[in-house]
Amino acid sequence: MSTMNLSDSFETLHLIDQAVPLVDQLSFDTSLSSSIPPKTLIVRFWTTKGILFGRLDSLLPRFDEGVAYFHDRSIETLVRKAGGLAVACDEGVLNLSLLYSKHHAEFGGLNESYAFGVDLMKHLLQDLKLDIHEGEIIHSYCPGKYDLSVAGKKFAGMAQYRTKDAVMLMITIFVDGDQKRRSDWIRDFYAIANPLNDPAYPCVESDAMKTLSELSQTEVGVLSLKQRMVKRLASFDLRIESR
Repeated sequence: MSTMNLSDSFETLHLIDQAVPLVDQLSFDTSLSSSIPPKTLIVRFWTTKGILFGRLDSLLPRFDEGVAYFHDRSIETLVRKAGGLAVACDEGVLNLSLLYSKHHAEFGGLNESYAFGVDLMKHLLQDLKLDIHEGEIIHSYCPGKYDLSVAGKKFAGMAQYRTKDAVMLMITIFVDGDQKRRSDWIRDFYAIANPLNDPAYPCVESDAMKTLSELSQTEVGVLSLKQRMVKRLASFDLRIESR
């Protein structure tokens, strides 16, 4: 069980949950993080519909054809500046943006920021009583060192974007819905856009990823998960501001 205590590291917690168009997600986070005091943590919950690509995806030889695959199906796309590769978002996927000062004494470094995200996720999800591990799930989409998984099945991933003064850690959680369909979308994209099978890009397998609802065998939805997380965040001795 996680024993994290945010009040040891922060004084103020801003909770934000408001709709923002897919194309404006990063700029919204960037504006929020433009002047964060050293002891302030912003946690922004957001959902969106569409495919978020990483910068590396845009270098693929047939990237435009891969994008057209989604546009032909009326699926919106966006190339994000944050690290990572393609991920699929819909109403069953919850995103968290953790924003704080890059000059934070404990969590300002690159690896320390990722480790903070892992520890916070384990703490916020402990009520589900899952044995959560971090480490790359190679046949998932957007695989990375800080993938979160249960029994070898990935349910969340992280990407990071850093400005001169801020850390912007983005966590994508597959809460419920059709994870196989999401995986198949990304698999099909790489089949089109990566004709030379460049090993820098994942070979996605549909069963490498599962939703929290499947893994916990509980009816977990985006709204109930947000409520669960907010309740646990509110339990810390922090000055809380919400909008």
